[in-house]
Amino acid sequence: MTQKALAEKLVRTYGTRDPFGIAKAMGFIIIKTPLKGIRGFYQEARRCRIIYLRADMPEQEQKWVCAHELGHALQHKGLNRIFMDNCTQMVTSRYEKEADQFAIDLLYSDEDLRDLAEYSVATVAQILGVKYELAEYRMNSLAL
Repeated sequence: MTQKALAEKLVRTYGTRDPFGIAKAMGFIIIKTPLKGIRGFYQEARRCRIIYLRADMPEQEQKWVCAHELGHALQHKGLNRIFMDNCTQMVTSRYEKEADQFAIDLLYSDEDLRDLAEYSVATVAQILGVKYELAEYRMNSLAL
């Protein structure tokens, strides 16, 4: 299942694009706490699924990070990116890209983005506050 298909399935199931609402409805615990060096991470311990978010981020950034971490939780079960980065030679960029794609698919529907189809990808990236590559991915998947 693609990131977009997964995101759309969640939106249909829970009736919202709000990652906080979806995560809570799915039984995730969301903890906003002081974090150093990272904006958030996902942890599963003793059947508890927890998303940690850096408390001092603006609300919109917390929403993005929550969606990103939800993407990890749903697509990358059993993977510990922090461990992989620090203790292995594995390249984790693929997992980060997939979580980012899930986040943008969850937060922005095709309907939300149709009015932006006339703009350049660089302009869309600036409007959405995302990297160029992510805006390009999302605009290329737009059903017109």
